[in-house]
Amino acid sequence: MKEYFRYFKWIYIILAAVAVLTIGLHAGHWGLAKMADYQRTNGSCATEERVFDYAGVLSDKEENKLRKLIAKREKQTGCDIVLVTLDEPLEEYARAIEPNVVSSEFVRVYAERQWEELGFGYDKPDGDGVMLVDNWSREDDGRIHTWFCTTGRAFDAYYTDDIDHLLDNVYRYVEDDPYRAYKTYVNDFYHDMMGWRLFHLNLPGFLPWLIGFVTCVIFMFLNWSSKEGKKTTTATTYVAGRQPDFRVSEDRFLRKTVTKHKIQTSSSGGHGGGHSHGGGGGHHGGGGHSR
Repeated sequence: MKEYFRYFKWIYIILAAVAVLTIGLHAGHWGLAKMADYQRTNGSCATEERVFDYAGVLSDKEENKLRKLIAKREKQTGCDIVLVTLDEPLEEYARAIEPNVVSSEFVRVYAERQWEELGFGYDKPDGDGVMLVDNWSREDDGRIHTWFCTTGRAFDAYYTDDIDHLLDNVYRYVEDDPYRAYKTYVNDFYHDMMGWRLFHLNLPGFLPWLIGFVTCVIFMFLNWSSKEGKKTTTATTYVAGRQPDFRVSEDRFLRKTVTKHKIQTSSSGGHGGGHSHGGGGGHHGGGGHSR
């Protein structure tokens, strides 16, 4: 057993280190979430509603579950978290505010204007928070557009890659299970604001494979010199008395006889062949996706 562990000890050490790091991160994240208890200071917001399902893609039960989740995550992040679903073209609305806006940003104009007009913001009107606007109506470009609007602390926290990562996760479920998609939006925002991204670093999906490959290379390098196993038997291991008894035999060369004959050859030839085949007004940030 000791020999076996010696050969594979670096794999065990690396796996143990990864496990300890993962447990530590989860424990720290859990502790921060428990301690976080922001108090809302914006008393001028025009509504207490956070889920505006104008497209009707959620059931009443799902809306209520999202409201409860959002209320919990708002106290943990200190940000308003708003969801809006629409099912209507926004060209006329958006171009009345920004005449030259492109179709992919009609939802941006809507999100920013609604945020400002309703006075969202956890700390003050037009303050800290986010709004996701998902318009199920196809615009003239034939696509459905979604916008993730950030303001205040959320604006400072998000880079382009972070926004893309969040929206990618939402789009993973939105067509088949809108509730799961919007729940993902709320929870991903919570994790991002609690620092679970590790300094804005979104770990790619190939990382576990890369770690496994590097681990194998390190293991092979460290153990290459001992790749041959120890000899456990010798020539006398299974011989009585450990003394070999060789019977001597020999062949004696007496004479040589050589015979010859002619081999007839044919003048016919052959051929082969083959075939091959080829085959507004406030200070907002954010970003959008379309489907």
